[in-house]
Order: sequence, then structure tokens, then C-alpha cells
Amino acid sequence: MIILIMALFAILAFLANMMLENRIIRLTVTSIMFLGLVISVIGIVANMHDHYGMKQVTTTKKEQIYTAGSANQGFGMLLYQAVGTNGKENVYIYKTSSDAKKTHVAKPDLNTTSNQESISGNKAYKVTKTTRWVYKNSTYKLLFGIADNNNSLKHRYTTYQVPSTWIALTTAQAKSLSAKMTPKTDAEKVAAAEQQKQLAALAQTDPDKAAQMQIKAVKTALNIK
Repeated sequence: MIILIMALFAILAFLANMMLENRIIRLTVTSIMFLGLVISVIGIVANMHDHYGMKQVTTTKKEQIYTAGSANQGFGMLLYQAVGTNGKENVYIYKTSSDAKKTHVAKPDLNTTSNQESISGNKAYKVTKTTRWVYKNSTYKLLFGIADNNNSLKHRYTTYQVPSTWIALTTAQAKSLSAKMTPKTDAEKVAAAEQQKQLAALAQTDPDKAAQMQIKAVKTALNIK
């Protein structure tokens, strides 16, 4: 609509300048039409640059995520790997359902910021807060909707909520975990077998406690504070 209004102001300014004989009226009408044209241009620039006529709307989506490791592992695992030259953003790896065969890789982009936080309970979640620009009302949408910028993304914040029964590891740490957790000597093998029996028994009565004990062992093996 704003384009049509601009065209109308331009045409009226031209016609007034060409057809009105009275100089004062001609200049007055032409000036008014020109001013309307300038205001229309300013409105377009303000809409494109500063989102004039728009407001921010934030929506939150919370979804449960599942371990990137084996379902029989006894504890949850969220994997991540730093990307980019500054390493401030991470690729996160997890499964989207309990019976998923493949892991899901959540890649960052220029409009997304991600982080981790600890929560209570025994389930992990991905919480996404998405902020978009939308028109304040139908009038602004009618005027500037030709720009096709309604619902344009401003920013997306993703938080991975990890309980005490889960552990977040880099992909490098996860790859080295098996070798570091494998007992080397006969004594270590006997101790590991006994520990597995105890964990299996504990998992029947208190699976969360068993998971926390496994995570403690993993942190010790990987020297994670």
C-alpha cells in the first residue's frame, strides 16, 4: 500500500505542477504532495531499518530431549562441540525421542544463542525462546506488508536444561570415555564387575541415585570438576 501511496503523491504532484494555473495554489499543492512523498519514503526506511510500526513478540517452546548415548547406559548424555572461530557457540547432539535410532544435531546460526543450565528432576529439556517482529495492527501491516517482513526473526535463545542424572560432554570427551572407563588390571576388572552389580541393584530401587553415581565416575575418569 505504501508504494501505491507514494505513486499517488508523485502523480498528483506532477499533475498539480502541470495543470494548476494559479502559482500560489500550484506551489502549495505541489509542496504538500512532495511532503507526502518524502514522509512515505521516511516511513519505508524506518520500517526496514528500525521496524517502525512493528513490535516484538516472544514465544517459548519447551520440549523433552533424550540421551545421545545408549538407552541402557543408565544416565543421560548431552553432547556438544564448539564451532566458529571464537568457539562461543556449540553444536548440540541429542535424541528427539526415546526410541530414536539416530541423534539430532542442533546447529547454531547468526540469530541463535545457546547455553546450558542445571535443573532438578531426572528429565532434560530444550527450551527455546523465539522473538519475532510483527506488525502492531492491521493498518501498519496494510501499509508496509509489501516488505514481507511480518514475523521476521529477531533472535532465538536456546537453553539446554540438564538434571543431575545427566552429564554434558564434548564430543572429544565422549569418544575417549570408553577407553578411560575400561579397567586395565585384573584387580580393576574385579572391582568394576562388583560395582556394576551394585549399580544394577541400586538402579532397581533408586535409578536416579545410580545415574548420579555413574556420572561421578565419568567425571573422575575425564577429570571434570
